[in-house]
Amino acid sequence: MKVARVFPTRTSMSPTDKDAYFGPPDLFTPAYDAVHISVLFTWDFGKAEQLRREWESVAPVTIGGPAVHGELPEPFVPGLYVGNGGTITSRGCPNECPWCFIRHPLVELDVHPGNNILDNNVLASSPAHLDAVFQMLDREREIKFTGGLDAARITDDIAERLRSLRLRRVYLAYDHPSRMNGFRRATGILSKHLSREQVSAYVLIGHDGDTMDKAEGRLRETWAAGAMPFAMLYRAKDGSYPQPEKEWRHFQRSWVRPAAIRATMKNIKQGEIVE
Repeated sequence: MKVARVFPTRTSMSPTDKDAYFGPPDLFTPAYDAVHISVLFTWDFGKAEQLRREWESVAPVTIGGPAVHGELPEPFVPGLYVGNGGTITSRGCPNECPWCFIRHPLVELDVHPGNNILDNNVLASSPAHLDAVFQMLDREREIKFTGGLDAARITDDIAERLRSLRLRRVYLAYDHPSRMNGFRRATGILSKHLSREQVSAYVLIGHDGDTMDKAEGRLRETWAAGAMPFAMLYRAKDGSYPQPEKEWRHFQRSWVRPAAIRATMKNIKQGEIVE
């Protein structure tokens, strides 16, 4: 069966083959047996419905994806809804953090090759599953964990296993001020095994009660703890940004460029407490 995969939003991990689309069909669109619209973000529901209407004349349309059905324990098919190199070895997360939309227990999947691990929380997997993941990664290069690693689950053993890989970068998550002590513990462990250039962190900003001053303090704390901070601007389920939106988006963009961040942070040493 020939399937067109349609995505309301293009991301760095979107597939790029000839059957992947990011808008309506045109006069040159070939015939398909089915159209799958994959919705990654809840705020794309409206756009997905518009795309449904636009693609109905081509083939029967089905709307699905994480924003619609959550992290269902469906098998991962390489290259189908994720671009080449990306792989998902587990779905869901057991943490149930109040600021996170992931509310599904972790389910382990078959391990397919890939150099970019996109799992919600791969370190929450069983020892046997983690063994399978690292055995697969032993054969890969330029390895990244862009799904993010749970700082609370970082151990010396995990850090040493990461060091043994042809690793490009790992990402931790620093989502809330209450997690800083655990985050510092994790970066302290990683610093003994990895270079600073290999450790980054997603820093959530703009959630309820946050201010740009508070957010900048957390971003500076992240650098001082030994990780390159990448600001992730909070969006509500309806897609709305914190207010004032223009100022928050400008602030976020200033904290996603590594060269600019290094220049700003050049006088702060790792481990220094930032007031």
